[in-house]
Parts: sequence; C-alpha cells; structure tokens
Amino acid sequence: MVACLLAALALAACGNDRPEASLRAELSGETRQVSFPRAGLEVELPREFDARPAEAPQVFRAVYGQALVSAYAYERAEQTPLDDEQLDAALARLEAAAEERTPTYVVRSSGTAEVAGGRALELIGDQTISGERLRTHSLHVFDEGAEYVIELLVPRREFLRFERALFPLVERTLAVTGTIR
Repeated sequence: MVACLLAALALAACGNDRPEASLRAELSGETRQVSFPRAGLEVELPREFDARPAEAPQVFRAVYGQALVSAYAYERAEQTPLDDEQLDAALARLEAAAEERTPTYVVRSSGTAEVAGGRALELIGDQTISGERLRTHSLHVFDEGAEYVIELLVPRREFLRFERALFPLVERTLAVTGTIR
C-alpha cells in the first residue's frame, strides 16, 4: 500500500502544468458523487478530487494538490467485529499493524464509530514518505464480510483543511453493500 501511495504522490507532484497557486486553492464546497458498484461503494467527495478507478483491492484514487484520497474494498473471510469488545480489539490490531508496517508511522489518535450502518475504526497518524512528513486519516468500515477503507494522505501543514472538508462528508454519504465482485 505504501508503494501505491508513493507512486500517487509522485504523480501528483510531477508535471509543470499545475501552477503553485492551484495547490493552495480553497475547496469550493461543491461535491460530486462517485460510485463503484463492483466494489459495493458509493460516496461523495469534494468536487476538486477527481476519483480515478484503481486495481483491486484499491477502488479509487483521487488527488488534489498534494492531498491523496483513496478507497479500498477487502473481502473478509474472518468474522468482522460484532460488538464493542471485538471492535476495540480490532482497533488495537490496526494500530499495531500500522506502526509495524511503516517504521516512521506514529498513531496520533484512534477510535471507533458507526458509519454507513456498520461498525468502523478511525486512525490518524503521522509518517515520513520520501522525506515528507505526512498525516493520514483512515476510516475502516465493516459490512457483512467486507472491510472498506477510505484514506486521506496529505502533508501535515495541509491536514486540517483537507480533513475538515473530506471526512464529515465521507461519514455522512458513504454507502457500502458488503458485496465485492
């Protein structure tokens, strides 16, 4: 997954056709609905993010300036969390896995929620990729044998602006079916 993020950030940073001013442009507040029926996922994103389909398990990737939003859909053979105790245990495993997978990753906050009618985990942390300090916010939603992940990756100095524009919208509009084809 880190390799995909590095590639996406590299693509976002290349090309001289994007004026620097556009990287700091404010989000308009307008949204667009994106739908990926084969992954069982539908969500609204800020209009500025152009969601491009990706190869499974990634559903889409969308870039605006230096911000990357991506979604993943995983079929789960194991039982998804059914109660608060199982959800808390899943959160502890997620935190440990994130820090183990990426040595520079540091958990800043985490918690549980209900999103799209399913149990969910949220994880916010910092990491260094290609010398850049980045902050991530990932939302992991469980639905009948499936796990959906929406992730924001952005330089720390830009995090609050993008996180405030993206995650309330995602949490309000995300719809998942639990069926991944």
